[in-house]
Amino acid sequence: MKKFRTLSAIAAAALAVSMIPVSASAEDTYHAYIGVQSASFSFRNAWYEPSYGKGVTGDDGMVYFDQITGWDGPTAVSKGGVFQDAEITGDGTYTVSVTDFDFGSDESLNLLFVSTDIPLDSGVTISDVKVVLDGNTKYTFDEAYLSPDAKEYLEPMCINIWNDDLGKEEGLFGYVMPENSIELTFTVSGLGAASAEAEEEAPAEETEAPAEEAPAAAEETTAPKTGNTAAGALLAVMGVAAAAAVVSKRK
Repeated sequence: MKKFRTLSAIAAAALAVSMIPVSASAEDTYHAYIGVQSASFSFRNAWYEPSYGKGVTGDDGMVYFDQITGWDGPTAVSKGGVFQDAEITGDGTYTVSVTDFDFGSDESLNLLFVSTDIPLDSGVTISDVKVVLDGNTKYTFDEAYLSPDAKEYLEPMCINIWNDDLGKEEGLFGYVMPENSIELTFTVSGLGAASAEAEEEAPAEETEAPAEEAPAAAEETTAPKTGNTAAGALLAVMGVAAAAAVVSKRK
């Protein structure tokens, strides 16, 4: 009975460790894309949008997410657009942008935002969002205004003519319709590392080869690097449970 109580306690501890909430880590890689819509509804939608998002090819053969898509009556047409997207590998400052677009005679934007695949519950925060039009910084959000319509991912919103918090048609800042470039620069924190580049620049640790006469060591098992500290702790507890079982059996 004593052995059963011991193993039950270890199993309970393992279950408790497995339920520890997990936050994003520096090993996670996320992505960010610029989203935009002009007054005549020429657009690049959020990456996850089912009809015009990333990876969607229309019946007309257009890959909408790879261009600014406009309209000629009911027919979709390309309005150009060269995009700089961002791969987010750690805490730091990133930029997404679009150049070489043609918004025709439009004089304003309906929407301007950053579309990310960072989950809302990841523990990551976005701040210092700068709106840069034709090379001129027009506005800075000290804290990102997150779109209330994005239910799963962090989506900093800068212009939305239907949103009261962003000033609707008046907006939060005056601007002239950009002619050459639109940039959104933002700072990410909460990933637990300054940047992947800093890790790459760190000198590798030197390891000393074991003496030839030393007995061969047992092979070490390493948990896969998933960014999940709870998984590593669970493996450790399971190892203790196995050891306890062996000792109990010997007794």
